[in-house]
Amino acid sequence: MHADSNGPALHLGGFGGQHAIVIGASTSGLAAAAAAGRHFARVTVLERDSLPEKSDTRRGVPQGRHVHALLKGGQNVFNHYFPGLTAHMLAQGASEVDIGQHIAWHHFGGWKTRFSSGVTMQCQTKGFLEWHVRQRLMQWPNVQMLEKSEVTGLNLQSGRISGVQLRSGATLEADLVIDAGGRNSQMPFFLKDLGIKLPETSELPVEIGYASQLFLPDPNDTDHDWRGMLIHSRPPATRTAALMPVEGGRWIVTLVGWGGDLPGKDEGSFLEWARGLPVPDLYHAIRRAKPVDRVWSWRFPSNQRRHYERHDKLPDGIVVVGDANTSLNPIYAQGMSQGAIGASILDTVLHEQRKRAGPMQVAGLSARFHRAYAGFLDQCWMTSTTEDYCTLGPASKRAWYTPMLSSYMHRFAQLTWHDQKAALAFFDVMHMQKPPSSLMTPRFLFKALGQRRRAKQEARPQH
Repeated sequence: MHADSNGPALHLGGFGGQHAIVIGASTSGLAAAAAAGRHFARVTVLERDSLPEKSDTRRGVPQGRHVHALLKGGQNVFNHYFPGLTAHMLAQGASEVDIGQHIAWHHFGGWKTRFSSGVTMQCQTKGFLEWHVRQRLMQWPNVQMLEKSEVTGLNLQSGRISGVQLRSGATLEADLVIDAGGRNSQMPFFLKDLGIKLPETSELPVEIGYASQLFLPDPNDTDHDWRGMLIHSRPPATRTAALMPVEGGRWIVTLVGWGGDLPGKDEGSFLEWARGLPVPDLYHAIRRAKPVDRVWSWRFPSNQRRHYERHDKLPDGIVVVGDANTSLNPIYAQGMSQGAIGASILDTVLHEQRKRAGPMQVAGLSARFHRAYAGFLDQCWMTSTTEDYCTLGPASKRAWYTPMLSSYMHRFAQLTWHDQKAALAFFDVMHMQKPPSSLMTPRFLFKALGQRRRAKQEARPQH
């Protein structure tokens, strides 16, 4: 047992394992390594890519050049494992915004009311965040990072996963393998190679296209009252956009289109596409700004959830977190925080495992973790897909209650145009501080369903 200012404070009564392997050095993988570092004598993070020596985007992360906001739920996890991390990142150039005060948000036809909400969101490029987390994690004496180390299979011994096979031909043994390999996780194929059935999968195709570009704001453009902007269209409109401040005094702007209405891939068509957003405010802002990078494009095919919690033959010694488990439409900014909270759930389950089964005993651990994680993922899936189902229309496969829930959430969005308590409740759910059910109290139900359908334009941002 040890603790220092940079390393893990190990639990008294923690799991007590010897070695854990984490597949993937994404933010989810780094958080999972921190959680495992409190319970295992050694943690090895295996990353197939070469990791950049500075705060740049990894080659194997095509979505890394688009808007990535760290929600409050994710901030809480990273600051728990790495005290003072977000404050240090702010000192190095990241931005922290009050979602109610600093973000001009046009949502389903009207501007949300602006007020000091106390709900903060950290804004930076994904590469900047990953680099700072890696630097802190690598100060932990029991964690090592192996680059250019691609996992090609699992070892199964006595009915449990006992390690991994690498493309180099090497084999690494472990008490626990944590898959944080992202949406393209190979875990289902590794299980298939062992003769184990694939997990059930839920999928909601969305087929959306992203395009992002970095800008330097016009230094003379100082009379606006916002630091970031979100434009969420009301169906059947097909265009959405986000502008967020990032390190270096820059803006990162991401345009999102669906239904074949995809944003342009060069500077001119990028700007022209932004002109067609439901309101002109973001277009006018970037028209006056200076592009400082090329346009980066990416496609996102579907919301995808692998139901490991339903797998009755899943061997012990393995858990799956982050996008490797559940990949959600990035437009709702849940990805990084969802994975980080998944790591904190694993931390709790490892702590409880020793009480149930004894030190270093993995029997039942995988099932317990995936059941606990699934309860949280149910909320994330509902929050993300309710709006997506509405956008896709009645042809999409959906639960019977989805149209009613979608209609209510649209009415609730209208309530946030003028009701600060409703907006704050919405922000708390968005930032994974409270469950979606908190938006359905009698007070909110009465106000949302009883209001007139009209936009309140007084909250329009100043320019």
